[in-house]
Amino acid sequence: MAVTTNTQTEQIHTVEAPVTKTPTSDEQSLRDELKEASQQFFRTLFRVGVHLTLTPVSLLPQEPQEHFVSAAREFIRGLTRLAHELADNVDKIVEEVETNLKKDI
Repeated sequence: MAVTTNTQTEQIHTVEAPVTKTPTSDEQSLRDELKEASQQFFRTLFRVGVHLTLTPVSLLPQEPQEHFVSAAREFIRGLTRLAHELADNVDKIVEEVETNLKKDI
């Protein structure tokens, strides 16, 4: 029993002392390159998704395409306006709570 406890204690101590190594300039440049490549990959993936989604729209005649694009633009404007209003309301609520807390103190 004592042997098991000693080995467990030794294992805990070895796990608690991780070795941290500072990255070299080569490792940092590899990380930067990987980050840039992954960002480019996800941008390309997003573009492909958008093009696949809009393929049926591109098959429409010119006038319905324009109506669809303008409707989508208005929809996006509405969503952004909604997000801004929600953020403003949250800010007002936070300010009210802060003033109430200051009054209570």
